[in-house]
Amino acid sequence: MTIVVTMTKLLFAMAVGFYLNKKNILDVETSKKLSAMVVNLTSPLLIISSAGSVAGGSQGDILLMLVAGLCLYASFPLLSFLMAKMVHAPSGCRGVYQCMLMFANTAFMGYPVVQALYGETAIFYTTIFNFGYTILFYTYASYLLDKEGGKSSRFNPKRLINIGLLSGLIALIIPFSGITLPGIIMEPCSFIGSVTTPLSMLIVGSNMANYPLHDIFSEKRIYVVTVVRLLAMPLLTALYMSMITDNALLICMAAMTIGMPVGSMVAMASSQYEKQARIGSISVVMSTICSMVTIPVLAVIFKLWFGV
Repeated sequence: MTIVVTMTKLLFAMAVGFYLNKKNILDVETSKKLSAMVVNLTSPLLIISSAGSVAGGSQGDILLMLVAGLCLYASFPLLSFLMAKMVHAPSGCRGVYQCMLMFANTAFMGYPVVQALYGETAIFYTTIFNFGYTILFYTYASYLLDKEGGKSSRFNPKRLINIGLLSGLIALIIPFSGITLPGIIMEPCSFIGSVTTPLSMLIVGSNMANYPLHDIFSEKRIYVVTVVRLLAMPLLTALYMSMITDNALLICMAAMTIGMPVGSMVAMASSQYEKQARIGSISVVMSTICSMVTIPVLAVIFKLWFGV
């Protein structure tokens, strides 16, 4: 019943965002500004506040999620390369196809879903598990997109200094430092961070309204990538995690966050290159629509498989 209520809330918020876009209230520019606010303010505060809900003595679980996540993301470049080859991704778009497989919409959809299914601490653990996301995105993904766009790319370490990684580091330090942040700090973080979920879904719904259905479902190669991203990857992640831990909650949290649709960051990063921009945007919208079916399916599978 929890997943039904959760998906109903998410769908309703997306529908409202879609409607507001059509009424020119939540237009493209407004959505961009709200996205920046979610990425740079509300989501980091939500991550930090979630660290306060982690029980003491859980350092072993935290390290396990960190190492398991880093190892998983280390395998993504090879897996995504093989996937791009398999679908015969066209020249100039291979990079964006690889990114579609590597990067899920963790912030905008992952947090709302895992929070609703597994509680407040799920945000913290999924943040730690996806630590490799930021590192891989600002190194390998940037290189791929620039290369396919005909632009030489040199790694700039400054790219790794961003609010997402810094908030994750702060959240990681809190359980190990023994420091308990006072309510006067944590309560405002939680208060502002709590708007992340509704704002994220309004933005997703608004962005979907910018593309006609014909364009969204016209790129056949994306069908294959969508199935792999939404079903194969989370199931394989669950199998992988079950080999290294018997903690059903950790397994389900990790697998569910990997089963989110293509990350909006893919569309944003590819937007500077015309050929890649269209594919990146369409993949985000198509996979988001399909995830409305696959997320409940995954929740049921994991409930039957792990009892959580």
